[in-house]
Amino acid sequence: MSVLTEAKIRKLFRNATIAENGVFELATNEKLTPAARGFLNDHHVKVVHSNQQKGRAPVSQYEISKEPINTIEDSVVYPLLFRLTKLYSYFLRSQRELHLAFQTEKCDQLGVILAILEKMVGHHILDDIADYDTAVLTNAELQAIRVTKQLDQQNVMMGYQEAAWRLVCYETYIETTIVRKEIERVADNDQDVFATKVSQLLKSIEVLLWLIASE
Repeated sequence: MSVLTEAKIRKLFRNATIAENGVFELATNEKLTPAARGFLNDHHVKVVHSNQQKGRAPVSQYEISKEPINTIEDSVVYPLLFRLTKLYSYFLRSQRELHLAFQTEKCDQLGVILAILEKMVGHHILDDIADYDTAVLTNAELQAIRVTKQLDQQNVMMGYQEAAWRLVCYETYIETTIVRKEIERVADNDQDVFATKVSQLLKSIEVLLWLIASE
């Protein structure tokens, strides 16, 4: 087994060994480190499996594998999940404001969401957000609310006159949306089941945050 580190990938990238069409073929006897895969993701290079041994011909001569990705380590979101940690401080700030405003129930709800987020960062990706906690609505139920609230229209706003705790929760909602879109830009949801799951889970978290902030 040949392990391709970030340093090796960077060298291949500098030497234009990696295909100009944005595809890098990984032979069956090769494996990328998380850092190497992250580098390719950051440069919008798609990793595909050639099903051949090292010493293969140029990338353009190989048929690209269309098989879905079934392990989290092979998913493009694997090295990106750590980006979710940037949301921790927003969640904690929101919890503090909710506590100070005596919004105990909302503070507890936010704690449940943060626990789910921490599990996702730890690569524990489940099919439905309700699978993490049965007290949480399902993805389908939250998607229905998302449509009703028109959260995909990107025009949900709050006024400056709102209470401080609402504005802080709203900020957490916005930051979660930004991180989710960053991940979706490099994910191939058609072939990567984990990218699809992470995207849907974050969308569900966005709805939960909006409900806390707006109701």
